[in-house]
Amino acid sequence: MSLEDEIQERLVADTESILQNNLDRVEKLFQLHGDGTVAVSDEYRDAGPKNRMLIYFIAQRFAVEGNIADEDTVESEFFYERIDREDSTIRHYLKDLRDAGLVTKEGKSHHRLVVENLPDALDRLEDAVNSAGDDE
Repeated sequence: MSLEDEIQERLVADTESILQNNLDRVEKLFQLHGDGTVAVSDEYRDAGPKNRMLIYFIAQRFAVEGNIADEDTVESEFFYERIDREDSTIRHYLKDLRDAGLVTKEGKSHHRLVVENLPDALDRLEDAVNSAGDDE
């Protein structure tokens, strides 16, 4: 085995494995519907708006993997319509999620989950529910 092959096998994060290894944890967050809509579980509805946004990013990635959605990005506009906050606040939340390394910005207004940091995102969400506090 070449050094390149060994590095690829041992050191490069495998997106599919990360998603599969965290499926049990993710299953508690939401349910996906065949039309691509996401139903956030009752337990996580009070996790705060920024954390609900994070749930939607996670759901979108799993929807793509499950062939329910075509794109793994979510537009800022999606949150403007669904999160009861000013647009500037939504943009601030998105920046916070980017700064935390949980999402990346693609183009002008699309964001996507950083799969390699999914365990950190799930820790954050679980902590929010366990502390029952809002993330504002």
